[in-house]
Order: sequence, then C-alpha cells, then structure tokens
Amino acid sequence: MKLHVIGKKFIALATAMAMLSVFAKSKSSDDFDDDIDGEMYSFSLEDDIESVGGYDVLSEFLPLGVDVVWTGKKFKTPKAGKIKYSKSEEDFVDKKESDNPSGLKLKYNKKTGKVTGSFKVYCSYESKKGKMKLKTYTAKVSGFLSEEESLVVKLKGKTYAATLD
Repeated sequence: MKLHVIGKKFIALATAMAMLSVFAKSKSSDDFDDDIDGEMYSFSLEDDIESVGGYDVLSEFLPLGVDVVWTGKKFKTPKAGKIKYSKSEEDFVDKKESDNPSGLKLKYNKKTGKVTGSFKVYCSYESKKGKMKLKTYTAKVSGFLSEEESLVVKLKGKTYAATLD
C-alpha cells in the first residue's frame, strides 16, 4: 500500500517538474529584456564596410553599439529587425524598429573561450526595371575575449575589426 502512495507522489513530482521546464523554456532565446541580470556589453564594428560584392552597404543597419548581455552562461542580444523597402519613405526601413537590425547573434564556447557569431549586412541596388532591391550577406564573427575584447569579422574574403566592450 505504501509503495502505491510513493508512486503517486513520484508521478505528481515528475509532472510538476515537467510543467516547470516547459514554462522555463517557453521564453524565446532571442527575447531581450533590459532587466536581465548580467554584464552589459556593447558590440560595434571598428572598420567601415562601404560595399560588398559591388553593392552599396546600408550602414544604418550595421551592428553599431548593439547591447549584448552576458548572463553567465550565454550572450543575449535584442530581437533582430526586418529590413524592407518602404514606398512611402522611398528608402529601406526596419519594420520592427529593432535595436538589433542586423540580427547580431553571439555564442561563447566555455571550453575554448572562443566567441563566435554572425550578423547580416544589407546592401541596396537598383534593378533593371528601376526598383530598389535588397541584397543580404552574412558576416561571421570570431575571436577570444581578452583584455582588449577585440573580435574579427569576416565577410566575402575581407576582414574587419569589431569590439565587445
């Protein structure tokens, strides 16, 4: 009889733990909250990227001063923006008005101490019909956090400097 009661308590405990794990995981890893406990960093490109593959870069959407929070386990960045052409403004705009229009993502490997990540570089060009078009490239970020907190950004065979401080 006691074994039956213990079994019911075990099932109840397992169910409660499963429910808690669902709620703990329900918040997206891309969510960003200024109230997050952790160290605050700022990611910025040190070098100008003016053109990629012969296309002009939309520099207003580069990751300049993007807030990054170190939670003690991983880096968290604001949600990515959504860049589209606005006919009314006759220009490209971030439809989400994000603090992270380039979609910067960073990861940290605890074993190696290496930081890796990526972000999007948006370029504009005019089509043969005269319509403004968007070309997107992905830049790769890598480096090791040290006293200098300098990182390397690679994009289409070129290397640029970035900081995380």
